[in-house]
Amino acid sequence: MFNPKQKIIAAGIIGNIIEYYDFALIGFLAVMMGNLFFPSTNPFLSLLGSFGAFAAGMIMRPIGAAIFGHIGDRIGRRFALISSLILMALPTFLIGFLPTYAQIGMTAPILLVLLRMIQGLSVGGEYASSIVYLVEQSTPGRQNLYGSFVSIGAKIGMALGSGLCGVLLWYLGEDAMGQWGWRIPFILSIFIAMAGIYLRRGLSDDYEPNEEKIIPIVAIFRHHRKAFGQFLIVASVIWMFYYTLFIYLPVWLQGSAGLSKTQSGQINTFSIVMGVIFIPLMAMLADKIGSIRVMKMAALATATAIFPLLYIMMHGGFLGALIATSIMVILLCAYQAPIFAATVHGINHHGFRASFTALILGSAAGIVGGITPALMTSLVEFSHDPYSPSYLIGLSSLMVWRVLNRIRVLK
Repeated sequence: MFNPKQKIIAAGIIGNIIEYYDFALIGFLAVMMGNLFFPSTNPFLSLLGSFGAFAAGMIMRPIGAAIFGHIGDRIGRRFALISSLILMALPTFLIGFLPTYAQIGMTAPILLVLLRMIQGLSVGGEYASSIVYLVEQSTPGRQNLYGSFVSIGAKIGMALGSGLCGVLLWYLGEDAMGQWGWRIPFILSIFIAMAGIYLRRGLSDDYEPNEEKIIPIVAIFRHHRKAFGQFLIVASVIWMFYYTLFIYLPVWLQGSAGLSKTQSGQINTFSIVMGVIFIPLMAMLADKIGSIRVMKMAALATATAIFPLLYIMMHGGFLGALIATSIMVILLCAYQAPIFAATVHGINHHGFRASFTALILGSAAGIVGGITPALMTSLVEFSHDPYSPSYLIGLSSLMVWRVLNRIRVLK
């Protein structure tokens, strides 16, 4: 069915398909799940509770990154890939069977948060393990492209999740979707997980653990602090932008731009599909002219364009929002596509790469990305300024541009 290289790519991205399929469900169903698990007379508090559960899982990612990064460096990339996939798939499936607040009271949100935390722990290892594996198995001159396949898997997962929710909402209607239909996408995730286990079962792994006694995390903070800090800043801002665009923006379009749930869902699904197209294009550009150069251009362009894009969304109706979101997707792809291979090669020591990559991307996505939807929701609520997310993203992008100008070790 697959040749060896195709199987490597498919096995590398399948975990990210599951991961971001779940994230798409949380984003699309945030309001419904807020009402079901965090009921309140104040819609803001219900939504904040839903995003809080999202953040709880994401904050576990650095812990999972440390654990599975160590496993990847000390035992092997393949073992880390299989074990993290199994641990990640089960909580997503079980969420589909959770009783709601109306059925069991406070136990319901507690169980939801616990499942999200278990999931976050495994995701922290899955994401980085697949990135390191793909980059190390890539052909010369295509490292950015292979690294970007992880993000393509993420976009495919988000397209599947968002698209399925949109179809169910259209077919079942909002009432049935809110009562029981929301469970269907979580339960169906088990089929993606089974495909992932099948693909990863026979993976080859060229990596041989070294015999050094020093713990990889200790070595990173002892000898590679500067590189770690630089890449952590860059990755953190990229993931803040990412989760603003794909998780928070559908809610913002409804609350601030006046679009319907269906319209914002259509835009979100379209933007995810665009990401699948532009991520590899930007990765190939990075393979030609260099990772740092592409990210620098993206950072400067984002800082300049983010406020006008939100203005167009606010005043341009559905078409304006669609065009502006499309431009944001292209900027994000240029930002994100090179970060994967760049981080893997951020240090020269082969035996510490999994831990280095896992800690940086796990912390960026888990801590910064995890709190982003709740942060942006609170920022707009308390400032009464619908453009406030653009100020934070714009200033952060300028900071990233300055940091990238100081990184000299990569092409």
